[in-house]
Amino acid sequence: MFEIKYEIFEDDILELRAIDLQTFNKEYNQIYGCFTIIVNGIEYLSYPSPEMRLETKRIYSELILTHFDFLIDVYYQLQKNNYAALKYIENPWTWLEFIQEGNELVVSQLNLEIHEGPLIRTDRELFINAIKEEIINETIHWGDFEKELISNTKEFIKTLQELNKNILTSNCFNKIRLFALER
Repeated sequence: MFEIKYEIFEDDILELRAIDLQTFNKEYNQIYGCFTIIVNGIEYLSYPSPEMRLETKRIYSELILTHFDFLIDVYYQLQKNNYAALKYIENPWTWLEFIQEGNELVVSQLNLEIHEGPLIRTDRELFINAIKEEIINETIHWGDFEKELISNTKEFIKTLQELNKNILTSNCFNKIRLFALER
């Protein structure tokens, strides 16, 4: 099972409803909130309980749009290389590894400190000595990954469209809009 969970912060929703495109591009250029990937019941990033107050949820702040963009990049890389490692943007040592084997993906969370270079790597040899943590060789179906990514990107765009369709014309949404439209 592969699941993407996200939640835009409540006070950001209020701001997004009223913001114009120019202000969004200047001050936001991103959507903030809670975000996690769940692989066979194991969370990749901590996700707050629904009962938490907004002030507490802010501790879990993630760049929702950036996570979607990177997952889309991983999706395309896997179609070409059968291997992709995605770096967590908040630290230099956490990676999520995807190995495509036929119709299955083997997913692992890796610990390997790399400070320089791209956030998505396709060189499997680079991670040969990485330590696997929490998510270790979890197998999911490619179709589950694909379906979850497509449905959540479409849902995310629909949510933003309902909040303020003008901000969706921002260049920061180009990749996710194109991905959703192609599917």
